[in-house]
Amino acid sequence: MGGAETHTFDLYRIFIGDQPLTFLVEILFRTVVMYLYVLLVLRLVGKRGMGQLSPFEFTIIIALGSAVGDPMFYPEVPLLHCLAVVTVVVAMTRFVTYLSNRSEAVEDFLEGQPCCVVTDGELNLEAIDGERFSREELFMLLREKNVCQLGQVRKAYLEPSGTISAFRAQEDSCRPGLPIIPPYDEWTPAAGLVVTSRMRKAGILYACWRCGHAEEIGSAGLSIGCGRCENDDWAEARLDPFADEAGE
Repeated sequence: MGGAETHTFDLYRIFIGDQPLTFLVEILFRTVVMYLYVLLVLRLVGKRGMGQLSPFEFTIIIALGSAVGDPMFYPEVPLLHCLAVVTVVVAMTRFVTYLSNRSEAVEDFLEGQPCCVVTDGELNLEAIDGERFSREELFMLLREKNVCQLGQVRKAYLEPSGTISAFRAQEDSCRPGLPIIPPYDEWTPAAGLVVTSRMRKAGILYACWRCGHAEEIGSAGLSIGCGRCENDDWAEARLDPFADEAGE
């Protein structure tokens, strides 16, 4: 037949391949050239581009990685072709960045806008769903900012980079809210963590398990769901979710 027969578990083919051993030296040379060139052109992207990546900049990094990889070890791919691709990609990035700095519409299209996900201790469910952002991930990022219950948060924004910016309430104006310490951050609560509307007790402030809306009923036995999202699961709103643990 026309092609050479391939043998299974041919260690020489697996580790060395069809190229002569001297091609390893060329691979080293190709790798050094591409590494130094990409390092040089990435300086043109700027410090922000290598720190907090927006979706646009993340796409550029992926494109560069794809363009750089092949010429390092494929002998049929000339280095000059790859250098041209990398140069054009970086030049286009600089040009689009120039446009976005002078046009708000272009910047909004490429970078996106911050999205408010928490307002006065309550979750903006439509915004969270629209951004395809999970509640568990939001709570994790808030905990990294030393937030243990939603009542501590006046405003929280999901930034285009995927990070959370949170503005906390003053200590004297902080109110009880939905605890977000594990296992409170699960959509399906563990047994004993929540009560239904009918089980709520008078005089106790409860927070909606789904959206964080806090309210107190006037008398026991009322079967009223959350006035904000119509959810029927409630957790006791707390100013300090760790208080019970400290008392145990």
